[in-house]
Amino acid sequence: MLKAGIMFMVLALVFYTYAVFSGRKEGLHAKHLLVFGAGLLFDYLGTHQMSLYARTFGKAPEWHNLTGILSLAGMAFHFLLALAAAFARKTERINHTFHRVSLTIYTLWCIAFASGAIAGMLKAAKH
Repeated sequence: MLKAGIMFMVLALVFYTYAVFSGRKEGLHAKHLLVFGAGLLFDYLGTHQMSLYARTFGKAPEWHNLTGILSLAGMAFHFLLALAAAFARKTERINHTFHRVSLTIYTLWCIAFASGAIAGMLKAAKH
């Protein structure tokens, strides 16, 4: 469970990082939506695996649970915003604002990612 959760979360990090920074550099395109969607899927799968692990071996710290839930919700909102912009064919008009929001949500997601890694390492060090 733990290895699968870690793998999914690392894949989410890779896909999110590419989608956010490549989309920022090139503008929002369909390939970015696909990569972003893959990142969101891996984020969900990783969160699910980590939740199963936590139920079996002990709950994660509350601060990590909060940042994790908020960041997953933020990325889902971010993806829906990108999807809506693409379908409305307004991507060029909203690119500037979208990418500012994108970096903020990405940064919050990275904080949640790091807090989970730190919490896991601290817990492993105690055992």
